[in-house]
Amino acid sequence: MYSPVADDTSRKGNIRILVVEDVDFNRKILTDILAEHGWKSATATSGEEALALLAQDTDFQVILMDIGLPGIDGLETTRRIKEKPACRAIPVIALTAESADERKRFLAAGFDGYAEKNFDPDQLFAAIETHLVPAGDTRQKPESAVMPPSPLLDLDLEALLAIYGDETLLCRIAKAFFADTNTELQRLGEAMASDDRTVILACCHSLRGSAAIFTATKLATVSKELEDCIRQGNKNGIEPAWHRVAAAHESLREIVTSRLKMTWNSEYR
Repeated sequence: MYSPVADDTSRKGNIRILVVEDVDFNRKILTDILAEHGWKSATATSGEEALALLAQDTDFQVILMDIGLPGIDGLETTRRIKEKPACRAIPVIALTAESADERKRFLAAGFDGYAEKNFDPDQLFAAIETHLVPAGDTRQKPESAVMPPSPLLDLDLEALLAIYGDETLLCRIAKAFFADTNTELQRLGEAMASDDRTVILACCHSLRGSAAIFTATKLATVSKELEDCIRQGNKNGIEPAWHRVAAAHESLREIVTSRLKMTWNSEYR
């Protein structure tokens, strides 16, 4: 597991991080990981909420910013943050599952760095600590340090166990993941039935982000395919893509339940 090397400040728990993320599962995982590392966090579920919070409190050392926020997206929220003198020096790290070309666009838009959404705690800590400067240190913070992209692997429960330490913790994470994605899948089915494409896109964004954090590659991929069909007006591809999303989610549930069956049943029966 990760050993912090930045400075005494991080070990004393004086680091505060603002997490701006609209998906419940993603937000919970992020705040839990930060707390395990001894860092404090505050959360916002939208760009508007983040800006309102920062208008009252700027005592944050780092901001973790989702890109696909409802309303004001992460790009516009970051632009507005950087316009405010009181907030300008706070590093903003994009949380993204996008391509390398998109990441370059994020940096050009004012982000200080990025962390992939299929992160493990070590990668996230390293991305954050790149931007931490000890109290009293007059050195400038790096302007564009970024984490190298990590490969998006197929779901690998052994790798997840190595990251999170034990099956009990992984079961809690899996339970939170399925609680969130079950809700999104139901919303998605209802939106498909009513052809509500705005809701379909929102559900795809949520599923894709949660799947990336859970390293569920197939679910993330087919969610992106459905999103692309909607955006490109591919009417013939929408229904098959929706069925692939539902099938990938069910397959994922079977894999996780089978592998963690004893621990899952003992904790949640």
